[in-house]
Amino acid sequence: MVAPGFVAAAGVAAAGALCAYFLLPAALPAVAMMKAPGAGGALISKAAFLANPKLYFYLLRHAGVKAALAAFAA
Repeated sequence: MVAPGFVAAAGVAAAGALCAYFLLPAALPAVAMMKAPGAGGALISKAAFLANPKLYFYLLRHAGVKAALAAFAA
């Protein structure tokens, strides 16, 4: 037999998870995107690029387009 407190706690946790799943994306600010230089119009996070453009271009030259896009994805 399952204790009633455990069932109530599980129900509260499930309800909280559902609320977070549906409401959290609306509460988070939108991520500003920009076209990635040298990547054929793919989109990357503008904030990440502005924080470290040298790293983006280093990855683009040495590791390739896919690695640079993966590192700067939103």
